[in-house]
Amino acid sequence: MAGYWISECFPMAITSLIPVVLFPLFGILSTADTCSCYMNDTIMVFIGGLILAVATEHSNLHLRIALGVMKTVGCTHGKLLGGLCAVTTFISMWVSNTAATAMMVPIIFAVLTELEQAGLCRVFENKLDPENPGKEPEQYPTKVTKAYLMAAAYCATFGGTGTIVGTGTNLTFKGIYENTFPNSEGINFTQWMIASMPQMIVNTILTWLYLRIVFMGYLRPGSKDAQLATIGEEGEAITNRVIQERYKELGGITFHEASVATLFLFCIFLWIFRKPGFVQGWSEAITDIAVRDSTPVILVSILMFFIPKNLNFLRSFDKDPTNRPNVSSEGLITWDVIQKKMPWSLMFLLGGGFAISRGSIASCLAKRMGEALVPLKSLPPVLILFFVSLFVGTITEFTSNVGIANITLPVVAQMCVAMEMHPMYLMVPATIMCSYSFRLPVGTPPNAIITVVGHIPTKWLMMGGCGPSLYAIVVQGLFFITWGTFIYDINEFPAWAKEIHSSDANSKCN
Repeated sequence: MAGYWISECFPMAITSLIPVVLFPLFGILSTADTCSCYMNDTIMVFIGGLILAVATEHSNLHLRIALGVMKTVGCTHGKLLGGLCAVTTFISMWVSNTAATAMMVPIIFAVLTELEQAGLCRVFENKLDPENPGKEPEQYPTKVTKAYLMAAAYCATFGGTGTIVGTGTNLTFKGIYENTFPNSEGINFTQWMIASMPQMIVNTILTWLYLRIVFMGYLRPGSKDAQLATIGEEGEAITNRVIQERYKELGGITFHEASVATLFLFCIFLWIFRKPGFVQGWSEAITDIAVRDSTPVILVSILMFFIPKNLNFLRSFDKDPTNRPNVSSEGLITWDVIQKKMPWSLMFLLGGGFAISRGSIASCLAKRMGEALVPLKSLPPVLILFFVSLFVGTITEFTSNVGIANITLPVVAQMCVAMEMHPMYLMVPATIMCSYSFRLPVGTPPNAIITVVGHIPTKWLMMGGCGPSLYAIVVQGLFFITWGTFIYDINEFPAWAKEIHSSDANSKCN
């Protein structure tokens, strides 16, 4: 399956269904057990989160947030780039990194095109092929354009690590962890957010500084890059006018936008206070039965269909018959919109990964591979963490982030059990590193988007991505071994992992 995912000789969703056929035939898992991997709490969180994301885009709330922030921060290239980084990171915490990048690219080109028409910057450069003078010149982005496009892609990647629903990789980890260690407390939305946001914020700030230094001549005031990135008062006025016009086109805040925003905040509130730890959560007050993160997000998704997107129904009993609506109002989201924009294939990809995880445990494959890495136990845990992070961060450049998570996380989990180390100590950094693909278009959709729309050659993307690839692993590692271990309280090998270890010792794996 890893070979098929990497080569994409089959559609990734179809490859993900292979366990449904082979696991029962090979006597690894029953059909019922295998199929249960394709619909569980994690996948329901994924579905609900995507419905929220689609509703946000459907109501144009994302544009209002993006343009509102950019209008506020100012209109120099440095300020605009900072605003772009902040907005993209925030949006990507709640929607996929692909959607966040796709939302920001049109705004970037609208601003840069207006500046180009005023003669204050260039979006693309035309280069002739000396060997074929008659050939149409190729377009290449200027350094300013590359800075904006790379900021959108990189910050969308960093933003996705801030919440458990920010990217499919995080949800893959949640599913694999809870399936592998059913007696653990599971992955808590609030805990993940508190633990991951500091590294996300620092990485976003470093990305802003890195792109300004490399492409905009920051700290090099006399350089050519700095001169090209200076737009002056006239350029600031033009940029401000473009953003103001785009914002005015949105009109006033509609009932549709306000309702989606309210439900969005309501869902976040329910996630955070489901079982926060520092106070009694609402789920604990209601019932003794375990309530997971899928319950609140599916509740909000249902309400999206129940609440109308406008208030025309209030005129149903108007004295003047002509003012009464002739048709019923649509909900905040419709099924037709969801069908068109929902990446259904990713749902199968998540399920296939969970099936691999369960099958690798049942067949003892993950345990064997984990035990093969036990010699690393003689190394300091911090060094092992950085070794695993570097390994995962390197291979994730070559294929789907979720695919790499599906392949590596079950092995890392069993490796931790064999080494008597808390599973989260290696699994959380490995999960985050699965998202950190910056150097190749195939690594993650945001890279592919900016490569295509920005005409960025792969070698330029590889050179530009070296910076975030280096500082991301350092920042992520340092924050996790300090702040992360404190939040997750993972300094000891837990009893529920010891039970797995001892039960495996008496199982068929021996």
